[in-house]
Amino acid sequence: MNNKEIKTSEGIEEMRHLFVVMARQFGLLQKESSQCCGVTTIQSHILYESKRAHHLSVNELAERLGLDNSTTSRHVHGLVEKGLVLRQPDPKDRRYVTLGLTDQGVALEEEISDIMAAYIADIFKQLPDGKIHAISSELRLLTEAMCQSEFCCKPPL
Repeated sequence: MNNKEIKTSEGIEEMRHLFVVMARQFGLLQKESSQCCGVTTIQSHILYESKRAHHLSVNELAERLGLDNSTTSRHVHGLVEKGLVLRQPDPKDRRYVTLGLTDQGVALEEEISDIMAAYIADIFKQLPDGKIHAISSELRLLTEAMCQSEFCCKPPL
């Protein structure tokens, strides 16, 4: 499909369908892998982002997740109560609070990541040899374009 085809209503509808199917399939897996581990999908995303980027503030986390601060804070609080996340003073500015994972939080995030990795590995087995790198490159390009869109990746007002 080239740029001219995408600009037609049929091309746009086909791309929308592909996005919906991918989001649904991956979202269902994310939901199942989270729920089996006793956290919500959003909490699973919080664990993932907290592991990837140490010392995030709730504001930074909310921005990454595309959620408002109060929703993010509420989910973080649930994880703190479960002993999975710590609120800690920033080493550079003690007035600033950052988030970190407890050992239990790291272990749970790794368990969820293992489930997701097994699913992704199974998907890769279904692909023709030599396509994984190309698909990864194209998905990176698509993700970057989505982030640049005026409609995407902004917390609700």
